[in-house]
Amino acid sequence: MPRYLALDWGEQRTGVAISDDRGVLAVGYEIWPTSGVPASLARVVRDEIIDEIVVGYPLTLRGETGPKARQVDRFIRELERAGYRVHRWDERYSSQEARRALTEAGLSERRQRGRVDMSAAVLILQSYLDSIRESGDTPRGG
Repeated sequence: MPRYLALDWGEQRTGVAISDDRGVLAVGYEIWPTSGVPASLARVVRDEIIDEIVVGYPLTLRGETGPKARQVDRFIRELERAGYRVHRWDERYSSQEARRALTEAGLSERRQRGRVDMSAAVLILQSYLDSIRESGDTPRGG
């Protein structure tokens, strides 16, 4: 069964989530400084035996590519050049949903810092895993 890792890329921090061994459940993994993503990613892909990477893709509310999506496109191209299999996944509202869930769990805004990124990565990955299960197919390509 393929194992997946999701990244919620940010200019300063990147939230990371990973799937369980069956590729059904997404769980929070870590929060990385964005500058350290390449080294951290190589370690985790090796240690956790990751098959595919899902990157949250920040489309505008109209579903169009904006400046932030172009930054993520550059990041994805770097990952692909390094040999990773990468999927873009619509991340609209993931950070807002993560922030709302953390607030409802009683975390102050100060304690949410960073955790929002990891929680958003969990939401992105879980949405992706659910879509695979619903379609009965494993998507390929980015």
